[in-house]
Amino acid sequence: MHVINRGQDVESLDVLRQGFTHAFLMTFNKKEDYVAFQSHPNHVEFSEKFSTAIEKIVLLDFPSTLVKPVKEEAAAA
Repeated sequence: MHVINRGQDVESLDVLRQGFTHAFLMTFNKKEDYVAFQSHPNHVEFSEKFSTAIEKIVLLDFPSTLVKPVKEEAAAA
């Protein structure tokens, strides 16, 4: 796994969040890394335990595209 980000929604209206309160975003360097992660024993064990603590989930698997690079000054702010 290259990067994992997580966060809790703090500003969206209830109608927009549709009952979801948290988000996790995982980024992988290549498809093979993602495939290996899916079957890794630690991931499988965590997923089994984690799934009992959630009401509903949305999973999206997509290739990301950098739309616009962040300027160095803005990133440091």
